Amino acid sequence: MRLGEFLENINEGIVLLEYEPTDHPERTFHNLLEQFSKKDITPVIVDIKDTLQVFVQQLKLQGLQVNTEKLRVIKEGGRVIIGEIIGKIDEFEDFSHHMGKYWEVYKNIPEKNRKVVIVLGLHKFLDQINPKISKIEAYFEIIGRRHLQEPGRLAVLFVNIEASSHYFLKSLEELSDYVLRIDKNQEVKIIASPGGA
Repeated sequence: MRLGEFLENINEGIVLLEYEPTDHPERTFHNLLEQFSKKDITPVIVDIKDTLQVFVQQLKLQGLQVNTEKLRVIKEGGRVIIGEIIGKIDEFEDFSHHMGKYWEVYKNIPEKNRKVVIVLGLHKFLDQINPKISKIEAYFEIIGRRHLQEPGRLAVLFVNIEASSHYFLKSLEELSDYVLRIDKNQEVKIIASPGGA
């Protein structure tokens, strides 16, 4: 199944997209942007430690373009500026302060512009905070659950399973509504969903 087909059947929740580096997650990201564009939706991109720049560069090498000027981006660390930066958060040492700053940025985005949030490089963020389940739950509360308090909101989180600990991955999977595994052909396998895999 393609990701687009899967997303046609859901309109809200937290979707965890697991991938290995050789699976070309940047293509899945590109397909997501195209699909949302057809629905006249511009997602908010949470760019952790310049993952967006890596994805855009990989897409260029494959002959695929992303209209970066139209992207609305919350930067979490990193230096490369791509798209319209609607907020920047560089504080990683104090987790509570970091999440407070994220929420301040997010709640100032007009409601009509925050239907979809795509998080790139989640494993890089949680590497910085020495993840404990309480911190992972707090992150999901801010990035996902608060975002989803209004019906019809979707959060899509990309995570590199090769760069993530088993404990971290299992915690993420438990807190997500849907868990999908991407392969190099851009097919997705449903690992977990509310109705069972």
